[in-house]
Parts: sequence; C-alpha cells; structure tokens
Amino acid sequence: MKHLQAVIFLLFSTNLFAHGMHLSAQYDGQQITGKAYYSDQTPVAETYVEAVKPNETEPVVYGKTDKEGRFVLPLTQDGVFTVIVEGMEGHRAEAQVQKIVAQTNTADIQLLREEIEQLKNKIYLRDVIGGIGYILGLFGVVALLKARKGAK
Repeated sequence: MKHLQAVIFLLFSTNLFAHGMHLSAQYDGQQITGKAYYSDQTPVAETYVEAVKPNETEPVVYGKTDKEGRFVLPLTQDGVFTVIVEGMEGHRAEAQVQKIVAQTNTADIQLLREEIEQLKNKIYLRDVIGGIGYILGLFGVVALLKARKGAK
C-alpha cells in the first residue's frame, strides 16, 4: 500500500512538471526585440532582461519583459550582443544577436524566429514517454541488481 501511495504522490506532484526558459531575440540596428517563454509556452512576464557584449559583465542595456514575455531594448551600437533573461528559481536563457542586414520586414523575421523557437523548445508527448521509459529502465536495473544480490 505504501508503494501505491508513493506512486500516486509522484504522479500528482507539481515538481514533476518542471520547465525550462527559452528566448527568441533579434537586433535591427535600432533595438533588440524578442520574447521569453517557458517550455509550456507560458510567457516569462515582468522579468529582468539585459544585453551584454561578449567578454563583458556590465550590461549595455537592460529592461523588463511585459506581461506577454515580450521586450524591447533600445540600442544603436554595432556588434554582437548576448541577451540574457533571468527568472525566478534559477531559470535563465541566453541568445546571441547581431544586426540584421536584410531587405525583409523585421516584424516578419521576428515572428518567424519566435515560431521556430517555440517549435524547437516545445515538450512533446514522445519526450515525456521517453523520460518515463528511462526511469522505468533504471528501476529495472536496480531490481535486477537486488535480485542477483539476494540470490547469492
């Protein structure tokens, strides 16, 4: 009965559904724009965001995400920047951006990048089933080792 209670507790534990933080950002020469979100596609709202140059610690510009996880950092310098979003509970996401040199609309590019990032970072059912299979496999190895030890 204790084993059943432990399994039920683990299945309904909210900590099992942990998520990562992801970031999509682009720089058009006037501003760095982007969106921060968690793996379950919820926005990273009202969170600190900064842009730093490589090998530097002081931010060139900083701000906060809005309620939808979007941010705009005004910046007119050239170069490569690392955009960093730091959330609660140790969540952190980084993305490198450099000035976009293209004839297309930057809003279209931004939407495409966001969609690609969301598809790339989405947790699929196959990932969950694979994780469960991995855990069950580890339990199987432990059971096998205990059975061998008990047979000796």
